[in-house]
Amino acid sequence: MKKYMCLIAAVLFASTMAATAATTPPVFQLRLVADAPTANSEPMELIHQNSQGTLTNILNIDKTVLLDQTALKSATPTKDDLGQPVISLVFTDAGAKQFAEITRQNIHHQLAIIIDGRLCEAPNIMMEITGGQAQISGKFTKKETKDLAAQISAALARQ
Repeated sequence: MKKYMCLIAAVLFASTMAATAATTPPVFQLRLVADAPTANSEPMELIHQNSQGTLTNILNIDKTVLLDQTALKSATPTKDDLGQPVISLVFTDAGAKQFAEITRQNIHHQLAIIIDGRLCEAPNIMMEITGGQAQISGKFTKKETKDLAAQISAALARQ
């Protein structure tokens, strides 16, 4: 009887852990920005800080996740051609195809980049992005870039 109780407890614990893992939101998400509130969107703050202060915009972000960290191979803090801190992303083969398709189908739309539940950037898609690599740029500090890349990398290590 004691063996069965231990087995039942172990099964219940494993089920609880699996349910918790299944409800953990992805650390990295790409979603579209809606032009207006819809039943399938949620308002999110996009915060930009500059020398004149803080600018906050409320954007309507579609709830449908187009891509998450499972499409990534790596996220690395680096610098762009102007020496500004950026996060360099390398996609898996499947992720690169998905990302190219998303950008091809949504030219002239905004793409929300969400890291750990925070809207980090929402750039306009100007053209299809192929090649399996992308950069997240913005008004990030060197430390923010390092921390955000570390969060994404930690999520990749858990996959």
